[in-house]
Amino acid sequence: MCGLCGHAGEYVRREGAPTRENHHCETCGASLRYRLQASAITASYGRPGLAFAKLAEEDFFRGLVIYEPGIIGPFRSLLQDLPGYFNSYFWPDVAPGDEHEGVRCEDLRDLTLSDAAVDLVISSDIFEHVRGPIPAFGEIFRVLRPGGRHIFTVPLGWPLPGTTNVRVDYSGPEDRFLVPPVYHGSPVDPRGSLVYTDFGMDLPEHLRELGFDTVTHHGYRNAITFESRKPA
Repeated sequence: MCGLCGHAGEYVRREGAPTRENHHCETCGASLRYRLQASAITASYGRPGLAFAKLAEEDFFRGLVIYEPGIIGPFRSLLQDLPGYFNSYFWPDVAPGDEHEGVRCEDLRDLTLSDAAVDLVISSDIFEHVRGPIPAFGEIFRVLRPGGRHIFTVPLGWPLPGTTNVRVDYSGPEDRFLVPPVYHGSPVDPRGSLVYTDFGMDLPEHLRELGFDTVTHHGYRNAITFESRKPA
């Protein structure tokens, strides 16, 4: 079953794409990564086996304040009509908190949101592109309400790496590459988005130092979803 839309059927592996970006749903088009992230969200709210599309119709879920950094992915179409949903993107030449083409600009390392303002943050392969991800995770902790959740994915290789490694030295004003640069596809920049960090399975330990309680939802091979909760 597709954890996003609920379609039951076969999910075919196509050559040329990593496992987590493969096995697309023939109904909603979601890849394995998004389908398993959707299942992790429903399980987190005590609805294991329920499609995310159905969760998004429940009254309690519609009453949540939900923040999704990013402007692509399949969650937005199911959440955009919820009264408490908003998303953002980071444009260096737009003031944080302002809008650009109808989308709020936010720097995840220094959010303009108030303390304890959000119930749920959903991010999908975002934090590896942040120039300083740990302060950004700290900002997510700050803006979450007690008991709030950050349910997210980051790319992980197979076999699963044990440790997190920094790819870029960003301690100065200019980036200094420690290893050859890697770029992922970007919705706005044809050059792609630079990968600053290769995360490992020690990530929950780093997040614990910020105050999060983090568990992992394991899908097939490296399709891992992290669920970080702010203690109630």
